Amino acid sequence: MMNLPKPQNMLDKMKETMGMKEPKEQTLLGDLEDSITLTKMQRLYGFAFCFGLGVFLSFMSTFFLFPIPRVKKFAVIYTFGNLLSMGCTCFLVGPWSQIKNMFKSHRLLATCTYLGFIFLTLLAALKLENLLLTLVCLICQCCALVWYCLTYLPFGQRMLKSCLGKCIGDFDEW
Repeated sequence: MMNLPKPQNMLDKMKETMGMKEPKEQTLLGDLEDSITLTKMQRLYGFAFCFGLGVFLSFMSTFFLFPIPRVKKFAVIYTFGNLLSMGCTCFLVGPWSQIKNMFKSHRLLATCTYLGFIFLTLLAALKLENLLLTLVCLICQCCALVWYCLTYLPFGQRMLKSCLGKCIGDFDEW
């Protein structure tokens, strides 16, 4: 049986040929995303596996803190688990779309803050080897991850501000 091109793709190619539509600029990630074809079920399995492994690694990393703190191993495994958990959405929307979504204007500050605290956590653990500073950076990294995740929920950050404002006090008074 012969595979016929999808009508939408054929129509797009005709429009590009006639000059009615600008051709899409191909990028390396765009080419990669176009070449990977996964079924919805495969995408869900990839998402679930990546997310589960990330949560598992983040949880298991706490065993490197007790009874003798091994800061380097803890920070690296915890951060890798966090990155896996965050990157699992690449299976759902694709890597290029995920990167574009991460750096949209309303998400830019949250993304940069989260990535910055990942860097600071690894710096405090690997270079400075300071347990207290690593834990402070780790707590900030978790807060930044929550803040980043709330950018995907409509009014998520506003709701958190409101809840914290009622618990702690109005942020404008600080």
